[in-house]
This record gives sequence, structure tokens and C-alpha cells, in this order.
Amino acid sequence: MRFIIYASVLFAVLPLVFYRPFFGLCIYYVVSILQPKVLCWRDDFQDALLVGVPLVIGAIAIGTVRRELKAERDDDSGGLRRLQTQVKRDPLVAPHWLIGVFAMLVIYVAGTRYLVDIPPIHTSYQFKGLCKILLVTALLTGMVSDYRRLKIFFIIIAFSAGFWAIKGGIKILMIGPHQVYGKSYDNNLFALISVMALPLVFYGSSLVRKTKWRPVFLICAGLICLGIIGSRSRAGFVAFAVVLCMMAWGSRYRFRALIGVGVVALIAVAFLGPEIIERVDSIIGYREDKSAYSRFYTWTVARVLFEQNPLIGVGFGNFELAKDAIFGGRKAAHSIYLSNLAELGIFGHPLWLCLIFGTMISLMRFIRRAKRLPPGLGWPYSLGRALLLSMLGYSIHGAFHNEEYLELMFALVGLTVALQVVTERELAKTHLLSEAEELADSEARQKKAQKETAAKARKRRREPKATAAPITIGSLIRATRERPSM
Repeated sequence: MRFIIYASVLFAVLPLVFYRPFFGLCIYYVVSILQPKVLCWRDDFQDALLVGVPLVIGAIAIGTVRRELKAERDDDSGGLRRLQTQVKRDPLVAPHWLIGVFAMLVIYVAGTRYLVDIPPIHTSYQFKGLCKILLVTALLTGMVSDYRRLKIFFIIIAFSAGFWAIKGGIKILMIGPHQVYGKSYDNNLFALISVMALPLVFYGSSLVRKTKWRPVFLICAGLICLGIIGSRSRAGFVAFAVVLCMMAWGSRYRFRALIGVGVVALIAVAFLGPEIIERVDSIIGYREDKSAYSRFYTWTVARVLFEQNPLIGVGFGNFELAKDAIFGGRKAAHSIYLSNLAELGIFGHPLWLCLIFGTMISLMRFIRRAKRLPPGLGWPYSLGRALLLSMLGYSIHGAFHNEEYLELMFALVGLTVALQVVTERELAKTHLLSEAEELADSEARQKKAQKETAAKARKRRREPKATAAPITIGSLIRATRERPSM
């Protein structure tokens, strides 16, 4: 019954996906990141493909339009005369070097797949998924074209990624401590996505106008914290601790943030005390834990595979097949860095690193500029910090887990580009509005001065004129005496 309802709703909104590409983009990321099909017990349902096809066709056919302020200026002085609202058509893809690096990475992967020993047929599905991610990420940068769309899309991404952690946190509060897996049985993947969602949900509260909704975001952020701890993932716990401390330390209200972290810690200890102690002990005594210690072996295997194929690697997505052919057993490298290095070699691995850490460096530079924006533009700073901390959580967790082509990570790359583009447009709009306000104030002062001048003129006209003195015999005699003689 659940699946019938879900499929019916999905088919019903497909026309809107085509005619409203931005709406289709939001629906696509909901079905791709949140994956409602898991709630319907139909993991094999191709809902992302069902939404993605009309989305791409509609975006190409209809394009992206937005309303923009246009300034009419005086030809002689160059001063502002008036502002007009016009409909402008934007390019489908915002030009940015991060999208260029992503495209170069995909081209490199496409070329080297045929140069390695393993046939490309084994990774054709993964490669098609990577091409799909590139296409949707590129369209994201063009369709999220103004502040309203950025706000809607950011909140959708935040809660799509954090849904399963929020659900897990609620279950922990209701039935007590237990291990949380999320939408799959991979607790490490669940912890990774939850850590990335935490700063998005927390800083997303700055986007809502009504302050009564902000506690909802903060409560959801607290539930995500419980879900991360309940995952019992060592890598997730380390990434979560770093991200949470950075959120508290970088807050403008540092004292309140530290109090909030303390409250979350007390609640977590009350509900998940044994799990926290177990995770900390397993991290400290990793040599005694078989699961943790096995990572050293897979890291050694990744290093050996890279040494055997240093230039182009063993090929995209071929790590487990190459390991099985040489060492036996198909097991992941448990490190996005070593796995990607072994697969892409010294020519392709820098492209992937540039995409990850280039995004973080771009966000750090953007945050420094955002601090100097006008008072009305406080949201770029908050969103920039959210994206930076989310990428930081991904880079930390990735040192112990395999998800180098996670779609949520690429969505954050696209959001980074969209945030910078939208901020520049909103800043230009703010300057135009400020100039228009100055012009309006100047015109108001001129009108006021004209009114005051006219009032003074009317007052002078209304004042009675001085009357001449009456003519008498005495005045005539005095005038005759005063007249000089010839």
C-alpha cells in the first residue's frame, strides 16, 4: 500500500517536473538522498531515473528564468533614474572552475577505463551514475539562481540528508539505546550522511523568517546528534566530535553554543552512555579491535595496488576486483583517499583532491568575504559555514570509509557554486536598492525644500504692505523747507 501511494504521487508530479525544472530538481534530490522507496520496502524502484529524465529534458527545453532589477541611468550624469523589474534567462550551468574540474575528472575516468586490464563492462553502471551526478550537479548551479530558490533547495537538501538520523534519534528517545542503521545496513554510511547533514540543519535555521520555526531546526539537529552516536560508527564519532566542536567554536554566540553542546552531551550520555564509552574505548584501543585493525591491512593493499599501477591506477571502481585478482577477497579500502589513489593513479587522483579540498578552500575564502557584507546579508556567512563544516565532516570520515563518489558531497559542491553566484546577485541588488533609496531621499529633500520655499513666498505675499502717511499742511511745509534751493 505504501508503494502504491508513493508511486502514484511520483507519477502525478512528473508533469510539474517537466514544466517547472527547479521543482523537479528538488524532487530529484528528495528521492535520491532521502530515498522514500526504502520506507516502501522497494529498493529496486528506479525513482531517481523516473524523475531525472523529465527534469533534464525540461531544463534544456524550458531553461532557467528569474526576475532581476534593471537600472535606468541618465545618459549625461550616469545617475540612477529609476529601477525596473525584468525577466532574465540564465544559462543552464553557472561558469565556475569547480564544475570544470568535475568535468575533467569524468573525462579522465571515461578515457582510462579502456586503458586498464579490467574490462569497463564491470563498472559501466557506476560510470553512468557518475555521469548522471555531473549532469545534475551542473544543472543545479544554473537552476538555483536566486535567494528564494537557494533557501528552498538548501532546506530540502538538509532535511533529506538528516531525515534518517532524525528518525533514529526519535526512536532512541522512545525505546532506549539501540544501534541505528538508517536507510541501509551500513552504519558507517549512515553516520557519514548524518554528520554531513548536522551543520546543514543547524545553520539552516537562519533561513526561516519566523523565529518560531528555529527551535524546530535546533531540535532536529539534537536528534541527529543522537542518531550519529547510536550508529556506533567509530569514523562517524570522530567526524561528529570535530564538526560539533567547530560549530560551537565558530559561533558568534560562543558561550550559548558551548552551553548547547553541553546539553546535547548530557542527553547523549543519559541515553547512550554505554555506547559512547564503547566507541571511545574502541578508538583508543584500535589494535585490539579486529574490525578497526583490519583497516591497516586494506590500506596496505591499496598502497601495493598503487605501486603496481602508479600512473593511471587500476581503473575507476576496480579496487575490489583488482584486490581479488591479486590478494583474494573483495573488500573495500576503507579510505576514500587510498581507494581513489589506487583507482585513478597520480594523474587522476589530484583532480579528485582538487574537487574536494578546492571546494573547502573556496568556501573559506567566501566566508572571509561574507563577514564584510552589509548587515542585511548575514545568511551567506551562515550557509558558507554550513557547507564548509559538512565538507570537513566528509573529509574526516572519508579517511576511514569508502564513499568517494557520494552524491550528497557533489550536491554540496554545486551548492557552493550556487551560493557564490546568488550572493553576488543579491549584493548587486542590495547596492541598487541602496542607490534607489538615496535617490528617493534626495528627491524627498528637494520636494521638501521646494515646499518650504513656496510656503515662504506665499507668506510674503500675504503680509500687508506699509501704508503711506496722510498728507497734511505741516508735512508740506517740512518738505518745502528740506528741498534744497536752486
